[in-house]
Amino acid sequence: MEDSDAFLKLLRRDRRFTLETYRFVNEALEYAQELGLGKTSATENRDGAFRPIEENHVTGQDLSRAAKDWAVLQYGFMAKTVLAKLGLRKTRDFGDAVYNMIEVGLMSKTPEDSVEDFDDVFDLGAELDRAFAFQYESKRRGRK
Repeated sequence: MEDSDAFLKLLRRDRRFTLETYRFVNEALEYAQELGLGKTSATENRDGAFRPIEENHVTGQDLSRAAKDWAVLQYGFMAKTVLAKLGLRKTRDFGDAVYNMIEVGLMSKTPEDSVEDFDDVFDLGAELDRAFAFQYESKRRGRK
């Protein structure tokens, strides 16, 4: 299947997400692999066949953390807003996008992986807010 066919299937399959959503998730996976997260292992294609991979396989938890960090790097203060527009409001949304991509052959998984690996990894909104929380100490004039 050509990638363009796969992306058309994705868009029909789950209308919560856009092509930009899948692009972001794929970039977040590449970012996680560049960071050295994960391990080399066999993966399962959508047809159930296993094959060894050369790049590092990233867990749902690691991908969730990397996706949050990638959003901060890419979108700065607007990360929470941009991710919400992409339909990514909680870590499970990353998992749903990943598993949609697995179903059309754009990503793969190990036998140990499940979409539940993305459930409540952390509060995405709170973590994005925390990334830009300003710390300051209030000092009043004339007081020591």
